[in-house]
This record gives sequence, structure tokens and C-alpha cells, in this order.
Amino acid sequence: MAGSGNSALHVVELTGDSRQRGLQHGRQLRDSIQAAVDFYRHFFKEHLGLTAEGMARRASAFVEPTAQLNPLLMEEYEGIAEGSGQRLEDILALTGRYEITFEQVALGDCSNLFVGPGRSQDGHTLLGQSWDWRPEVMGFRAVLISRCDDQPDHVMVTECGQPGKYGFNQDGLGVVSAGLRCREKAATGRQLFTVLGRTILAQTGFDAACEVLEENAPLATVNVLVADDQGRAADFEATAGGICRHDLGRDEVYWHTNHCRHVLEPNHFENSRVRGLRWERLAAEQGPVEPETVQTWLADRSDGGNSISQHADPDKAHTASWLQTLCAIAMDLNRRQLWVSDGPASLSSYLKIGLN
Repeated sequence: MAGSGNSALHVVELTGDSRQRGLQHGRQLRDSIQAAVDFYRHFFKEHLGLTAEGMARRASAFVEPTAQLNPLLMEEYEGIAEGSGQRLEDILALTGRYEITFEQVALGDCSNLFVGPGRSQDGHTLLGQSWDWRPEVMGFRAVLISRCDDQPDHVMVTECGQPGKYGFNQDGLGVVSAGLRCREKAATGRQLFTVLGRTILAQTGFDAACEVLEENAPLATVNVLVADDQGRAADFEATAGGICRHDLGRDEVYWHTNHCRHVLEPNHFENSRVRGLRWERLAAEQGPVEPETVQTWLADRSDGGNSISQHADPDKAHTASWLQTLCAIAMDLNRRQLWVSDGPASLSSYLKIGLN
């Protein structure tokens, strides 16, 4: 495992079929998963008035949709629960924490980036992700390197107890995502958006990956960006009006924060607007883009409290929307590699992780 102390970024290699990998995940990260369950029980009680049993009941609604969409992933969830000694509902609540929170609290977190092969130094497809969420989650983050018997191998950055958030697979597919602040707090479907992300990386081709989103709407209002190593990419905005697909060009540098860019929705989220303007300036820079360029952009602090690399503001510690960058992630889909920072990239170096 990489890192040290209570804020270690765990790096875990998992092997075998879905249930076996889940068991390994649960056993190796048992203490950190307990910390995650304890934190969200406290968070949901303090900010949503939701008891532990209420949280479990709410999470139980995600069992059937997940099992129907991705039976192998449900086997992985069951393995994580068994391996960690937790109830299945408590493990699903970790994945569904965004959707559960968003029912009452309008959040906005994360930003992501696509660099087409026509703009990159080596003609590769690059992705970037600023993962922004509660500072307490620094204590239970993980990188999962999954070498699978029953689906494509993949690498994902996530919270302990969750099978994956952002990453890529052995076939050169990558996925990143960000919350969307819209007039309505829910989109049109029943799926957890991180379950959709894992299901995308269970595919072997770009068209099949996009069909996952086109045919299975998320519950949350979110933005999901899907790309492959051939330079194909599409951005999906899921809102109460449905799913909007926007295809991206090979010569494009494209960013997304927490307001809609293609669906007509008001943007009253100042932090997202300012970060978007900064991404716009960075994307307009001349010259080829390298993975190191993306890493530097993700470390940007030019706009202080509204920067791409977000630092925790102690004045907001009592609020539900207290945020910081937990990890910055740069991916090269052709090399099957990612670089991940342990905390805000403006304060941390990058660790390189790959499948090869």
C-alpha cells in the first residue's frame, strides 16, 4: 500500500472472479471500510437526519437495479460485504452516498477533462479527473488494480468498500464523471452512476460502453465522459429531462465541471462557473498536451478557493458541502496508465499505476 498514516492512499491488487475479488477487497481493506461505514452513518445522521437503519433501508433500493444491470458486480459487492464483515446494504450505501445525499443537499463536486489524440504529444487519448469530496474521506481512498477472470482487467480510483469510480480497462476504455447541479435533484433512472461506470469498463468497445448510458439512465444528475484509445469520446449529461450525448472530436480539449454545457439548465453555482472558465483558458493553450500537462492543470491554484485543485476551507467544516480535492487523476488510455495524487495535486506528487 502507498501512503502512510490515517490518510493513506491504499493500492490493492485483486485477482480472480468477481466474488473472489470482492472478498479480497473486503479483507484487505476491512479497517478502512469500517471507517467509511462509520463516517457515512455520522454524515447522514448529522446532515440528513437519517439513522443507520434508515440509511440501510435507502440503500436496499439499489440492490435490484444493480443486480439486473450487472450481476457480476453484485457478486463483487456481496464479496466485499462478506470479506469486510459488513451488511450488503451498508456496502451499497457507500456507493450510493452521492444519490442519498443529493436527495436533500444540492452538491457539486469534481471536474474532468478529455484530450483527443489530435492534441496530445504522442497521439494518445488522455483523460483527467479532479475528485472532490469531503476531507474525511482522505482516510479511506483506494486504487484497485483488478486482474479479472470474468471481465476486462481494469484500474480504478475509488473509496474503500466501493468497487470503482474513475479509471480505465485493458481494452483502452476510460470513464470519468462529475456531479451536475440542476433545477431538479434527480435524473430519470434508477441506476447508481458509479455502477454505470463500472459497467462501462466491463465492455470491450466504445459503442457498447456508450450504450450502457444510453439504455440505463442514472438516478443522479451527473456528467459522465467516456473515451477510448482510438480517440473516440462522448460526454453525457443526465438531468431530469433525460440523457444528452455530446460527441467529442479527435482534435478537441474538452472540460466539464458541475453545470450543464449542452442541456438548458441555469447555472447558479459560482464555484463550478469559475473552475469552468479556468479550464476554458487552459484548454485554449497552444501546443501539444502531454500527461504531465494534464497533471499540471489538475494542480492549478490560480483562482484560490474556486481553483481546479481545491483545498479544504475550515470555515465550511460544519456544512454538508465541505469539499477538497481527494485525488487528481491523469490517464493515458493508450499506455493503460494513470497518475494519481494523494490529496490535492497542488500539495502532492503523482503515483504512476498501470496494467502492463
